[in-house]
This record gives sequence, C-alpha cells and structure tokens, in this order.
Amino acid sequence: MIGILLPVLQGAASAALALVAFALAVTWPSLLPSIVGVRRDGARLAAFAGLGIVLVLAASAVYLTPGLLLRDPMGLLLSVPVVALWLLGAVALVVRGIVMDGAVRAISFAFAVVAVTGALAGVAAAVLAQYDIADRVTPTGAFLLAVGAVAAVIFWAREGEPEAHPTRA
Repeated sequence: MIGILLPVLQGAASAALALVAFALAVTWPSLLPSIVGVRRDGARLAAFAGLGIVLVLAASAVYLTPGLLLRDPMGLLLSVPVVALWLLGAVALVVRGIVMDGAVRAISFAFAVVAVTGALAGVAAAVLAQYDIADRVTPTGAFLLAVGAVAAVIFWAREGEPEAHPTRA
C-alpha cells in the first residue's frame, strides 16, 4: 500500500506546487502596491529582490512539474491531461500578456514560455523513461531557459537607455 501511496502523494504535491506557481504568475502584480509603499529604499529593493526570487522559484516549479509527474511508468497515460493543463495555462498567460503592458506583459509571456517548454520536456522525459534512457532534455532545457532569462533581463535593462549615437538633425 505504501508503495502505491507514496508516488500518488508525490504527484499530488508537485501538482499543487505547480498550481500555486501558476496562481503566482497571474496574481503577483497585486503585491506591487505594497512593495512600492515601503518608505526605505533598501527595504523596497529587498522586497523586489525577494519577489524576483519567488517568481524564479515559481517558474522552476512550472518547468519541472510535468517531468516529475510523467516520469513514472504510467506517465504516458497521464501525459495528455498534464500537457493539456500546461498548454491551457500557457494560453491564459499569453492572452493576459496581450492585454497587459510593462512588466506584467513580460512576466506573463515568460511564464507561458516556461509552461510550454516544461510540458515538452515532461513528455520527452516520459518517453525517455519508457526506454530507460537518461533524461538530458530537462537539464538542457533549464539551462537554455536560464540563458534566455539572462539575455531578456539584459535586453530589458538596455531598453530604457538613451541611444549611444543620437541622430543629428
């Protein structure tokens, strides 16, 4: 009984964590007025850094959960509902990104990309697990997402800079 119950509990825990991460992806802007209302600059910076860390952890949960859910022998049977749920979440985040602007738009699109790549990596991990092949897709995808995130932050930070060579009139 314990042998059957433990994987079910692990799957339920990872699914619950991913649903909390999806909820955070949608509701995090409600935290901004509280953070902006902080009077001290250092405390405000710490709060924004903490929110950034929480968003990164939530994105990690969204990326890794399909691979964890689909890794067991029954993974291929579960892949259709899990992938459908992740794609539905990604579509909702894309729609939200289309109607919003600023940081909300960027983070909505980023979570949508993470959800789609997590679903694809989960299906690949499930297929590889069926053939007893080591999963190299999940860590490679995580590395590419991290590099893309660093590039996106650099691009976003440079967006507000004045041009290096202003046009002459």
